[in-house]
Amino acid sequence: MIRVLAIGDIMGKAGRQAIGHFLPSLRERFNPDAVLVNGENAAGGFGLTEKIYDQLINQFGVDCVTMGNHWSDKREFIRFAEQADRIVLPANMMNVNDPAKGVRIITTKSGKQLAVMNIIGKTFMHADNLSPFAHLEKMLNLIPQSVKVRVLDIHAEATSEKQGVAQHLAGRVSLIYGTHSHVPTADERILGGRTGFITDVGMTGPYDSVIGIRKEAAIKRLMTGEKKNFQPASRDRWLCAVVADMDEDDGRCVSIQRLRLEVPEHDVPDRSNDGPEEKDD
Repeated sequence: MIRVLAIGDIMGKAGRQAIGHFLPSLRERFNPDAVLVNGENAAGGFGLTEKIYDQLINQFGVDCVTMGNHWSDKREFIRFAEQADRIVLPANMMNVNDPAKGVRIITTKSGKQLAVMNIIGKTFMHADNLSPFAHLEKMLNLIPQSVKVRVLDIHAEATSEKQGVAQHLAGRVSLIYGTHSHVPTADERILGGRTGFITDVGMTGPYDSVIGIRKEAAIKRLMTGEKKNFQPASRDRWLCAVVADMDEDDGRCVSIQRLRLEVPEHDVPDRSNDGPEEKDD
């Protein structure tokens, strides 16, 4: 059996603090073989930096980092992403030139192998993104037959597109979880008796906000259309995730559990564990 802990979109420093607060106890409670996170909002809410990637991998012990539409927001990260061996890019995004960048075979500390895939939606997103359906067939062909456990992060806006992809892949992928909308859904289930699925894991970050952004600026934009001063919020920190068990011999998902954990408001984080400061965080 392979157990995966998949954590939803990390939003800025508050999201990283939530992971730092809960991940040690989650390891004790669930003993996952692999921890996956979506890191496209981890640096100031927009993109990822090499220093924060290093924090996720080496301080928090994350096994793989999936991305999304903000993957290239930090210019420094574009070149680094080519070399990072735990990064998975959205394979069908208009600025990703190779489907192989959306697939990563990782070996767990216990010696087990699984494939991690990342795609992005087309509906209500960048018009030049390519079809996730066509790219998924190419990506599946890149995975050795010996690797039975296959996990997909679909980073998409439309719930219908996430569910359509999941139903299309039911029986061929072990676990499919949605990211991007920053709102957890309560529909975790197993499709066709083989594929674990949830429409959206939810954001790991500050919920006293509008999808992680300071609410005053977000409301002003909604009211006036003014686009400025978008910064991550910091209060009411949640960690949202799923834990799934998959049979390593045939890849089928046998259980999926949704998690939503709140950092106590009286908890004062150790600033030494905050990781590097970003000028926009």
